[in-house]
Amino acid sequence: MKGQAMTGEAALIRAVQAFNKDTNIETLPERLENIWDILSEHHGGNFHAAEEMLSRSLLKQMVGKTENAERVRRYSRTWDVLGAVFQRTPLFSLAKSLADWKFIGILQQTLSELRDIAVDAGFRLDEIEDVEMTDAPGPGSLSPSRKRKRTETLVYDIVAQRTTLGCLLAAKALLEALRILLARCETKLNDGPPTHQMGAEHVKSLFSLAATDAAEILGPILDLCIAAHTCLDDASYREVSSWLSTLSSIWALHLQGPGDALEVAARLTSSATLLLGMLTDVADLGSRKIQSPTKERWAKDLRRFLSRNLMLPARAAFLNRNDRSVLQRAVEACAAGPPPRFMRRPSTSFLTFPVIFDLVGQSPREFGGNTSIKDYETWVQAVFDTMFTTSKTIPHLKGQVESVGKSAMRRVLEVATYRDEALSAESLRLVCKEFALGERKDDWDILLSIVKLNPDAFLLSEDGKELLNQILEKTKGSNSLTDEDREVAVKFIALLAEGYAQARDLSSFVKTWLHYLDSPKSEGKLDPLWAQEELAGTVASLVQSSLNANQLAELVAWLSEQEASAARVFLLEALSRGVAREEFIDAANMKIFDAIMAQKVSKKDTPLISACRWSDAARTLAEGTLEEAGRVWSRVGSHLKKTLKKSGVDGEDTFAAFKCCVAAWLSNYLEGADEEETSKLVCSFLGKLEEDASSESRRRYISWILEEEPRLVSMVVDKTGKVPDIILSLVKPTPGDDSAGLRHAATVGKVLLKECDTGNQKLTDTLIDTVIKVIEESEAGTFQPSTKDAVLFLLNAPMETLSRSQREATMKTLISHVPRTSNKAGPLGADYWEPVLYLMVKLMNEPTFYEGMSFSHLETVGAGLVSTTGDDAEVQRLFSLLYELAVLTIRQMASGNLDSREKTYLSDAKAVLQEKAADGDTVVRLVLLRAFLATVQESKTAPRLEKAGLDFSGLGDDLFQMASSVATVGKWRGKKLLALLLALSALDSMGRDSVKQAVASAVKPLVKTSDKLVDEGIQAGWSIRMFLADHFLESLESPFQIELDMEISETGEVIKSAIEVPVLRKYVDAVVRHADEPIKLQYLKDLLLTNPPSRNKLLGRLLIIDQLIHHLKGSKPSSSSSKFDLPQAHAILTKSLPALTTLPHIIQTTKTILFLLEHSTMKQFNIDLTLSRVSLLANSSSFQTLLASQPQLYLPLCSLLEVVIKRHRHRLEGHFHIVLSPLQDLLRLLLSKCDSSPQWEKNAQQFSRLLTLICEPTAATTAQTNHTVLESEKDRAKRYAGQYMYLVLMQYIKCQLEYVAPPHAIKEVLEKEGMYAIIRITSQEGLKIMSEGMDGGGRVVFKELWRRWERFGKWTGV
Repeated sequence: MKGQAMTGEAALIRAVQAFNKDTNIETLPERLENIWDILSEHHGGNFHAAEEMLSRSLLKQMVGKTENAERVRRYSRTWDVLGAVFQRTPLFSLAKSLADWKFIGILQQTLSELRDIAVDAGFRLDEIEDVEMTDAPGPGSLSPSRKRKRTETLVYDIVAQRTTLGCLLAAKALLEALRILLARCETKLNDGPPTHQMGAEHVKSLFSLAATDAAEILGPILDLCIAAHTCLDDASYREVSSWLSTLSSIWALHLQGPGDALEVAARLTSSATLLLGMLTDVADLGSRKIQSPTKERWAKDLRRFLSRNLMLPARAAFLNRNDRSVLQRAVEACAAGPPPRFMRRPSTSFLTFPVIFDLVGQSPREFGGNTSIKDYETWVQAVFDTMFTTSKTIPHLKGQVESVGKSAMRRVLEVATYRDEALSAESLRLVCKEFALGERKDDWDILLSIVKLNPDAFLLSEDGKELLNQILEKTKGSNSLTDEDREVAVKFIALLAEGYAQARDLSSFVKTWLHYLDSPKSEGKLDPLWAQEELAGTVASLVQSSLNANQLAELVAWLSEQEASAARVFLLEALSRGVAREEFIDAANMKIFDAIMAQKVSKKDTPLISACRWSDAARTLAEGTLEEAGRVWSRVGSHLKKTLKKSGVDGEDTFAAFKCCVAAWLSNYLEGADEEETSKLVCSFLGKLEEDASSESRRRYISWILEEEPRLVSMVVDKTGKVPDIILSLVKPTPGDDSAGLRHAATVGKVLLKECDTGNQKLTDTLIDTVIKVIEESEAGTFQPSTKDAVLFLLNAPMETLSRSQREATMKTLISHVPRTSNKAGPLGADYWEPVLYLMVKLMNEPTFYEGMSFSHLETVGAGLVSTTGDDAEVQRLFSLLYELAVLTIRQMASGNLDSREKTYLSDAKAVLQEKAADGDTVVRLVLLRAFLATVQESKTAPRLEKAGLDFSGLGDDLFQMASSVATVGKWRGKKLLALLLALSALDSMGRDSVKQAVASAVKPLVKTSDKLVDEGIQAGWSIRMFLADHFLESLESPFQIELDMEISETGEVIKSAIEVPVLRKYVDAVVRHADEPIKLQYLKDLLLTNPPSRNKLLGRLLIIDQLIHHLKGSKPSSSSSKFDLPQAHAILTKSLPALTTLPHIIQTTKTILFLLEHSTMKQFNIDLTLSRVSLLANSSSFQTLLASQPQLYLPLCSLLEVVIKRHRHRLEGHFHIVLSPLQDLLRLLLSKCDSSPQWEKNAQQFSRLLTLICEPTAATTAQTNHTVLESEKDRAKRYAGQYMYLVLMQYIKCQLEYVAPPHAIKEVLEKEGMYAIIRITSQEGLKIMSEGMDGGGRVVFKELWRRWERFGKWTGV
């Protein structure tokens, strides 16, 4: 190795000398490529003269304004080589070289060139040439970007270098070199001599620029990021993910001053917010979105940069000094628009304004001691007002559909609505006047946002009321609105109603509603916009919450005094929907009805108005007294009769009239004065419905009856003595259309479930008998849709609704329907047999002795199954059902009174089973023999059978001989394979020694067959292998060294598996069933120490390991380190965690580790290793990337810590500092990645649970420690934890300053369930250490947290 290093150093020296001697600029690419190859192979030595000479030479050639110098600066390999030099050269020497050749000036010049020449290269967000279109532009959006995957080639020609692709290639290499340089200057990496630290400080001093000069570097980087986002393909995009973190690092090194925020606002905000808007989908630019990891990283870095350097300083200046200069400068910069290289539009405020407003809401609120909700609202209002004022000044160019300012404010309002910000009514009215109301077209989206944010903008002041009147006047004759605007307008009006309700003035809205509800063009009709069901439902839901009973009565009285109109009826009916509580019913129910009926029923009434009348009447009948019901029926009865007799059943008014008539019958049931009249009317209409209604209308009525008023069916049955034909039609096949069948079998099943409780046996008996008759009348051996639906109906019916006679009739019918072997229609498939067998099993679970019951019926069913079409798995499942059916049937005969019927059945069964089976009947005979023996040999049954003189002892030998012959015949395929599986299953229950002796000759063919089936992915191969593992384990070489292919998706889901997980676990059980502990440990060792398989085959091995460890539960650790034991297995599994990259692998490995920690004796090393690996995973970038898309991965890490704390707390004494690291890392991971999704809230709860376990230990977790009984173990554990846990609290405070404020729900969970517990156990000395260890910002955050703890968390009781 030393010789190779010397050779590499010598080669590099020679190459650098040759590079310096040759001054021909045209040969520079070849010379640099030669040096790059050497640097790629040679990773540095003890001498760095060549690297220093090379850096100086390259920097020298990059200085100047000549075209050759520009070519060197733009050549990406130049920066690649410099990056390698930055990595190798000592920082002290490197800093001198960079300073001598004015590296910062070269950097500024290069970035400026890369950014500016893009204009001439033709790069635009709305027009990128020579690429394929992806989609068309939407209305009001920019033209879509057009991309293709570009092949990156090094370009040295100046024309090619000035293209967009050339600029991005150079920028990628340049920024990677900068990242390497700045990373070497990080304090954490300075482990070398003192000169190394000095050099790092010298390099940092090069970037100690004034804010203006630093912006000259950062501005081009942001512009290049925009170009990269728009142009690069996904693979290239992943290579530039560190660009924005490099930008933040450069800014962190500049000379800080009071004008920094103004500089950021003026020079960087426009490009930064534009990029952030593109990344976070604030506006649709039509460009293809980048992959999630890079997108999330860039968005996170940008938010942090803008929050720290723009939003927080601007907010502090405003609240402390009422200074809006930073805010004004930022908004003006965004409104001015980007350089023309990006887009033709004069302004991108439609994209950048929403971004700024969103950043305002995301910035941490706990930045000062006087912070309050009022301060926050004042700040938000100031930002909104500034944007509004600026948006009015943005020019409206010719040809634009709407101004950019209007588009910007619409999006800002959408963000404000999403974040539920509190904006003043005055400012919202100004926005409404400026942008929402237009001469030609109103912007209903803006109006909707305004009413969502603050409906008081239209309600409290005279100016607002005038605006509202102006808006509502435009809803008259709403046909002029587009469908989209009409939908938004309805939402606006509904929200306006909610605003009136919040102001406790719903009555005023109702009066306004009445005014606009009448259509201005035609009398008696309603304005369609104001007559929407959504609006009526909204008002109904607000009645009881915003009005008291007296107010509602007064409102109804006022409506009664108004001129009779259709609008009044519609409005009164809407109010009646909201009446549900008793006091409201008493106050207004009859008054509303009287007001509606005061207006005479007319033939001119529209179906909607008539439906309103009958709906209110039905409601009044249902909620009123018997006397009130009589009054209502006396006024509506005659009208209802005419409607139900003369009107078509399809009409809305007819449907409402029928429901009203049903309500009248229900209100008079039983023995009411009008019961006879109402019942006859309902029954006659049901007959009419069956004759006249279309199938769609009939379905509508049936659905309402079954779902809303199932009691009606019972009432009709009691009244007429029969089930209505409209209900029976559901369970009868339609003549000439058998496909109709039981289309509503599930719905009718609901009736049975409900009506079973009412005790109407006649109804249920009629329905079930009708269904049974459907099966009886169908042709045997066929499975028409009506027959299948009838079987499914009986399957869904509750068992208690089936009487014994019905069960026996059904069973007899099913047996007679079973096709014989000579079925003319041909063999039936699993879709026939599966529901039939399930129904038979269901029926035989209860005593069911049908007529002519015989054992031969089971053989008949089995014979039908033999010819069934379908795959092997389906056929095997059917024979499993046959086995279950046989057991239930035979048990009924063998477990009851052994009368002549039972004895005859069992004797016939014995005779049938002793007959020689034909070749085609082997499968059926095996199933029936197993079922018969399993039943008659039961402990409770066998003695009774012997006393009755029934001897079945010879059948066991018959089963053994038959199974053995099938297992040794060879060439198992098709039905023979099924016979083999059944035979092996039968042999499993017999003596192991006799089975081994009988089947020994067939072991090799069985192994061969098993291997072949497993390779083909057939599950039957595993059944054979399990039999071999249990009886002939020696025939399987390395039984666990198998490759199980389980295809896993990108999201971690198992798409396809070579073996089902339960089957795999059973296989492991079979292998180790007769093995002792050393053999099991050897199996485990071989699996763990063998090289891990590929990604798709790893999960299978992990499952085998997990099942093996379950068999080793309770195994003791070995006293010798040379012997393998469970603690060593734990160490291997735990060390493998960081290398896992998919969700199933991590979860399965974690489950296994948890089982080991929970049920096995572990050593101190295992506990420490578990904690260190949790910390390592939490800091792993690959794990964090996976966590971004799979947040549930956070829970396994918490579970590992939880089991350590609960089960091994005694091992933490003296090692508690090791627990702090994973706790702090998990907390940082939670606060840096969390969002408002339920999964992250669950993660926060789990982390808080960890803190509670430590700070509030249970008696069980502290019981294992050995100390004097005079001291409480729980109190001692608390005091011990209090010495350390304040560090976790400090981490929580630090993360709040570093990251975006977490969602309120997560913050509340962390504090109330976790942080308060830490405060309770922290001593005064610990609090003092915390205060001294935090900076000013941290102390402010802790002060606010302390105040909340004193209010909500501190115990003040006795």
